Amino acid sequence: MIRPPQFPSLGRPVGPTLYAPATRSDLALLGTTRYPDLGSVVYCTEDAILEHEVPAALAQLRTALPQLADQPGPARFIRVRDVEVLRAVLTLDLSGVQGVVLPKVHDGNLGAYMALLETRPEVLVMPTLETREALSEHRMTLLRDLIFQQGWHSQMLCLRIGGNDLMNALGVRRTPGRTLYEGPLERVISMLIGVFKPYGFTLSSPVYEVFEDLATLAREVQQDLEYGLSGKTIIHPVQLGTVLAGYRVGSGDLAEARAILDPGARAVFKMNGRMCEPATHRLWARDIVARAEVYGTLPPQAHEALSF
Repeated sequence: MIRPPQFPSLGRPVGPTLYAPATRSDLALLGTTRYPDLGSVVYCTEDAILEHEVPAALAQLRTALPQLADQPGPARFIRVRDVEVLRAVLTLDLSGVQGVVLPKVHDGNLGAYMALLETRPEVLVMPTLETREALSEHRMTLLRDLIFQQGWHSQMLCLRIGGNDLMNALGVRRTPGRTLYEGPLERVISMLIGVFKPYGFTLSSPVYEVFEDLATLAREVQQDLEYGLSGKTIIHPVQLGTVLAGYRVGSGDLAEARAILDPGARAVFKMNGRMCEPATHRLWARDIVARAEVYGTLPPQAHEALSF
């Protein structure tokens, strides 16, 4: 059985990730002070722009990237369009960038990207699962095993799930008012979690494209967390506050998590009306405590009174 070594870390969660076309003139501002609570920003040279705009996008990046070095702000990534664009990106000043997002990755094409990155271990990688191969458990298992066999896991920060492209592969589109888990991608997400998460991979959640429907987004963020996804792609700043609020931790959950992680905790105990078992709940508890440290807690609710 494959047992993965330690994966890389930014020292903080990737959090809400804003995608922005790399043709924008305010790339440096987006990557520094424009949205102080943003977890990460992705400068996109792929689906967010047209093919003939790639040279202009690379020119904007060439101008903006040197302004990011040693500047505070969100984690910064560049979504490349293909292998040739990655080759061009690697010639730029990446001192203020944490890594790259690779599009439409599967077991048949990841090697071409990683061949360019093998001498750049400081560049973290976020492959995107968004092709018809991502609908196949067999192909995703091949991809997972290939990553470990080649030792590529040491550069991989997380796997991004490309919801719109997966919907396109199925010939459908998201229905407004319904979350990812109330449509055809629920089975796909469950499968991807089962293939990758037990082996140490972090998976991020796709965007909800109806950016003015914040109520559905709020429900979806809660379901993301229930399924174990980390990080949420957003396409409009109006979505940021809803995602951040969704990541806040209930005081009851935080109290349970701390009790579960207490070195003196009993093997099984009751708290808040449910069973707590450190042997099986420890990973959940660690995630709850980490989220609370970054995103804070929710005000106590009346039903959250402690009951031991």
